[in-house]
Amino acid sequence: MQQLIKKLSEPKTLGAIAIFFTVCITILLLIPSQGILPKQDGIPYDKLAHFVINCILIICWLLFFYAKENKMMAVTTIYAVFGLCLLYGIIIETLQYMFTTYRQADLLDVVANILGLLVGVGLFNKVKNKILN
Repeated sequence: MQQLIKKLSEPKTLGAIAIFFTVCITILLLIPSQGILPKQDGIPYDKLAHFVINCILIICWLLFFYAKENKMMAVTTIYAVFGLCLLYGIIIETLQYMFTTYRQADLLDVVANILGLLVGVGLFNKVKNKILN
């Protein structure tokens, strides 16, 4: 089990996981979503999905850079990853607006993305040493 954890915590593996997750969510956020998320009055499941997706996204990328930089990540790297993940979310919303008829851009999705990114950075800072030791 320790060998598996060690293999999974290598920069190459973490990079592959981060890329795979990014590609998957790009596809999921650009295809029709009918029936994927339940509809309930008063509960914005799509905003919750944006929050969780962005939380996981930034954790994946931060773990990759943390492992790549031998557990010595500069604060500027965290800011850069945050900015790129935020830009990615804005680009997805723009693509939904410009190229799909079945999805629409929503400013509240961007707000949910930002909150997910912030929580993801906080979670990363709490658990980075426990995960990659």
